[in-house]
Amino acid sequence: MPSAAVFDLDNTLVHGSSLFHFAGFLVRRRVLSHRHVVRFVLPELLYARGRGEQEGSTSRAVVLALRLVNGVSRDTMQELADEFVRTRPPSFLDGAMLHEVRRQQARGVPCFIATASPQELADAFARRLDMDGSFGTVSEVVDGRYTGALLGPVCHGGAKARRVGTELATRGLDLSQAIAYSDSVNDLPLLVAAGRPVAVNADVELAQIAERNGWPVFLGRRDRRRATQSLMAYLPFPM
Repeated sequence: MPSAAVFDLDNTLVHGSSLFHFAGFLVRRRVLSHRHVVRFVLPELLYARGRGEQEGSTSRAVVLALRLVNGVSRDTMQELADEFVRTRPPSFLDGAMLHEVRRQQARGVPCFIATASPQELADAFARRLDMDGSFGTVSEVVDGRYTGALLGPVCHGGAKARRVGTELATRGLDLSQAIAYSDSVNDLPLLVAAGRPVAVNADVELAQIAERNGWPVFLGRRDRRRATQSLMAYLPFPM
């Protein structure tokens, strides 16, 4: 058995970008305005249609999101993240990947989420899925409120691979003996570091790499039309 199972979040466990959908939820809770969310729309629309992440778009989106919540209470944000995850319909999660999480849990394999999304959002998903932990982007908090700055790099690309390796090691687990699931070539450092890489709903470049290296390819149940329609609900104007 693998020492651990590490799951990417966006377009792997969930359809589209968790951060974008959470931002839409924060609009409805009047924490953010529509004009803030519109800045996420084009990259997320392409992502929802299966065209992969635009280079650097994930890191920019995370940094922007953290600036927007500057001054907000961390406790409030954690409560909102838990409410957001708790109220998502079952279709928000990829059913095939959820089954894979349950399969690994039934085997006794520790399961984790690794994502560029904020740590609070990653934690909320991990709690909902009864997983063993999560590794997300960590924000600076002073006197219980966000400063808009990061503690360390965005948990993305090579930084994600290093973070996961370090965190697993503190739990006595070895990334080189783990299985890792992701949809994006940006997670190539994590997939290469894992003993058993699996491409899930892979973008074009990752699919080619997986084929060349004989990696397993896992086809979840991405519904691109539904993902696109859900984006439109957040826009203050028709497209």
